[in-house]
Amino acid sequence: MKNQIVNVASNELFAKEAYERAKADWAALESDQLLKVNLDISIAAQTILGALPEVRALRERIVQELPTFDAAEFDKLEDYVLGLVFVHARYVMATQPPDDLSELSSAASALRERLAADARTLSLRGLFDARKVAALKGSTGYRNVGIDLQSLSAELEAVWSEIEGKCATTREELDAAAQMAVRLLRVVGVRDQAPVVLAALVEERMRAFTLVIKAWEEARAAVSYLRRDQADADSIAPSLYTGKALRKKASEPDDETDSVPGAGSPLGGGVITSPSSPATPAAPAPAPIAGPAAAPLS
Repeated sequence: MKNQIVNVASNELFAKEAYERAKADWAALESDQLLKVNLDISIAAQTILGALPEVRALRERIVQELPTFDAAEFDKLEDYVLGLVFVHARYVMATQPPDDLSELSSAASALRERLAADARTLSLRGLFDARKVAALKGSTGYRNVGIDLQSLSAELEAVWSEIEGKCATTREELDAAAQMAVRLLRVVGVRDQAPVVLAALVEERMRAFTLVIKAWEEARAAVSYLRRDQADADSIAPSLYTGKALRKKASEPDDETDSVPGAGSPLGGGVITSPSSPATPAAPAPAPIAGPAAAPLS
């Protein structure tokens, strides 16, 4: 009897569903509001999700004592975080090259050379049209190899009844050539489209990140006000810009573009430093939350 996988987290939320609920909110952000991604998203998400239960326990007091506090945004914070995790995971996948391109290219090139060699030999014996051999694109470039494989497979199959047994080529090789040609062109097409897909994901990830930072800093400001006498706000709602989530050290130079995530963190969230990010980012200043009698929030 096969072992069955038991879902021990069946009561958890789906990140994709959270994404669907949250994406309209970050899509409404103006471009000049967007923050650069300068935190380890996996660790930042872990920090917020871990702190949310204790922060939520203060919700009633926050709403009562800070009437201008955006409770609706606060209530969506978990969706915002999970939506960011979902977008980040897609971003990480989009930065990875097609897994089998190198292996596929090597096999396709080798098969092309064998079929082309047999086609030349057959043409010398008058069994294959030499003009079709001359029309081959060549072995340089993925597309050329793919087109040649498709052409050789089709043309050799067309005269198969005349050449079978008169060359080393097998029917299985012709089938393999036809399939490899399609696969090679498909993979190269995906690779060529990747920059367009990645550009869209880069912007969406920035939007999701901005919304999470804004909502979390607002929540932290409210907690700071309520817990000003106890001086324990940072332990309840910790800053994302200290400790593990802060990626960049002061000695590290700024990068001009997002770098490809490494494989070290749970979602592949290696160091990704965005354009113009400060070497040691300060937490974005939240919008003021009016307390009673204009009391300060810190």
